[in-house]
Amino acid sequence: MKKLLYIYNPAAGRKSAKINLSDALEVFTRQGYEITVRPTQARGDAAAGVLELPRERRPVLGYIPAGTTNDFSRTLELPRTLPELAEVAGEGVLRDIDVGLAEGNPFTYVAAFGLFTDVSYSTPQVNKNLLGHFAYVLEGMGKLSNIPSYHMRVSADGGRETEGDFIYGMVGNTVSVGGLVSLPRDKVLLDDGRFEVILIRRPENGKDWQSILTALTTLELAQDGAVTGFAASEITFECGQSTAWTLDGEFGGEQAVTHVKNLPQAITIACGPGSAEKRTASKDGLAGASKSTQPS
Repeated sequence: MKKLLYIYNPAAGRKSAKINLSDALEVFTRQGYEITVRPTQARGDAAAGVLELPRERRPVLGYIPAGTTNDFSRTLELPRTLPELAEVAGEGVLRDIDVGLAEGNPFTYVAAFGLFTDVSYSTPQVNKNLLGHFAYVLEGMGKLSNIPSYHMRVSADGGRETEGDFIYGMVGNTVSVGGLVSLPRDKVLLDDGRFEVILIRRPENGKDWQSILTALTTLELAQDGAVTGFAASEITFECGQSTAWTLDGEFGGEQAVTHVKNLPQAITIACGPGSAEKRTASKDGLAGASKSTQPS
């Protein structure tokens, strides 16, 4: 019989994973799995060490989002209802996708610093559960009156270098970050060994803010523009001060120099049927049988 380890966060998403546990287990049972269930008890309990296994021994992963913004689920084009999510987690389209390391710490879809990036891990869980995505917006709005910037030198493979004062930076493999930054699907490939990099320079006045909004809307990202964007496999961020990073919405460490590396096609994950495609898209536009399921 096929085996499935179901790890879930009982506090996530208004406790929806806990409340709807039996619905998910019913689907997995119908799919023929022998199921082991493990609820997390504290932060870090779901760390599974998958990347420490030899490639051929890594289990297929399923993902049932139960959090507040669910950026990763949008990228994987997952359905919305729990029964449908469980169906995909157990028998979805299998894809090998890239994983990132930021100073040795793994992430699946985004590593970021600056504006709003501490909101997801500093917003109290009770606020997330009651207010949903609006909790992030409320928490972030309080920071607009005093926006810090970070003077950084950013270097990447291919000899690319840029330097400046940035209020936000991200390295990602996602079409959405907190519902605030969006990228076109035809520019985001999950398995090509490269990340999208976006850097937002410090605005000095209202005109600069307008330039930032225009750049993020049109994705016309010039090398020295208000918003800089490119694709790369390895990126190093050098700052004159310790900078806090968030990895997939959790605190990811604080240091003056951060090296980010792409691990190509490092894990296999069950995706929605619409994601089986997009291997012919280009990122040039930005340059201008054990199965485990883990909701977050």
